[in-house]
Amino acid sequence: EYLEWMPRPGRQLKNVGLTAVSNSFIINRFGQPRENYSQDDQPITNARLRTLMKTDSVGPFRVNGMAAAVESLKLVFADIREAYPDLYEMIGFAGMLVVRNVRGSTTSISNHSWGTAIDLKIDGILDRRGDDRVQKGLTLIAPIFNTHQWYWGVNFGTEDAMHFECSRQLVETFPT
Repeated sequence: EYLEWMPRPGRQLKNVGLTAVSNSFIINRFGQPRENYSQDDQPITNARLRTLMKTDSVGPFRVNGMAAAVESLKLVFADIREAYPDLYEMIGFAGMLVVRNVRGSTTSISNHSWGTAIDLKIDGILDRRGDDRVQKGLTLIAPIFNTHQWYWGVNFGTEDAMHFECSRQLVETFPT
């Protein structure tokens, strides 16, 4: 049932009180991860930013991302495990620290580039970006992410329901 496709939920019901992080805000806070970007993952060249990264288990898998985001994800997944233990066991991911442009853009840097976003899959299946349909399992865990100040990509102009990122409110609490 967690893989059941549902219509995109109403925007007014998700990410209440949260703001997506803009490139200008995160660049001002942490600097550029590197000098240039493409659609391909490339290494961070910003030495100071690199010191803020961490690889650790968040419960169902290990991630590499900004240490404060990784610590927050541990709390998110502890709550998911408690609320939906069978769904928790089915969750995987398709990247957290991925230094590149937003898919299809040559100017907008993906928030994955700072290790503050994660793409999730359920039972090995990614939710297809931009089809305005959402896996039921993602609709169940999104409120838990929102409680921990993670912004759900379902509200983007192009629906990206597999994508969760640290909201501006959460990033403002991170050490620089």
